[in-house]
Amino acid sequence: MRDSIHIRPAQPADAEIAAVLLYSAYTDTPVSYPLPVDHASGWIKHLAHSFRRDGNRFSYHYIQVAEQRSKVVGLVLSFGGRDEARLNAAVGRWLEREAEDDEWYVDALAVLKDWSRQGIGARLMHTAEQLARQRRYPKIALHVAQGNQQAFDLYSHLGFVVTQQTILYQRSYVRMVKTVETWVPGTDRTEGAS
Repeated sequence: MRDSIHIRPAQPADAEIAAVLLYSAYTDTPVSYPLPVDHASGWIKHLAHSFRRDGNRFSYHYIQVAEQRSKVVGLVLSFGGRDEARLNAAVGRWLEREAEDDEWYVDALAVLKDWSRQGIGARLMHTAEQLARQRRYPKIALHVAQGNQQAFDLYSHLGFVVTQQTILYQRSYVRMVKTVETWVPGTDRTEGAS
């Protein structure tokens, strides 16, 4: 079944499922899709709206999705640190600075709970790392909420190391960074990506 997972760039038509997955990532809440009606929130609608638009932090342009039989089951949102201020400004002043200019930043990683622990998150992270290489960023970084042991274990297994503890959006996080090898044209072998 793992081989039936396909990683591809997100498209505007993925907005509804992508918004739910982003909500899952930002709240550390495992979700199924579709969400029960009582879980539909203004935040999810805002994420879907921003996802469809260009030039903002939540835009489909910065998201890769994992698909199984034409159904999205996971995503990774990542972008260059040099672009963060511009991407944040397009959304609102409430966003905090999370990335450094010299790093590729993984803002969100989520997989539907029925698909968890099947290697999809690792494949999505591999895709984000390939993007970092292609854009010649020397590091890839992310934040993990304190207490999210499953995410911490995944990132540690993938070679990320803790560089500091920090507070973002009034919550405690661990900042993790991984050095990215230099990309050489013609050697990109992104597994499952197209």
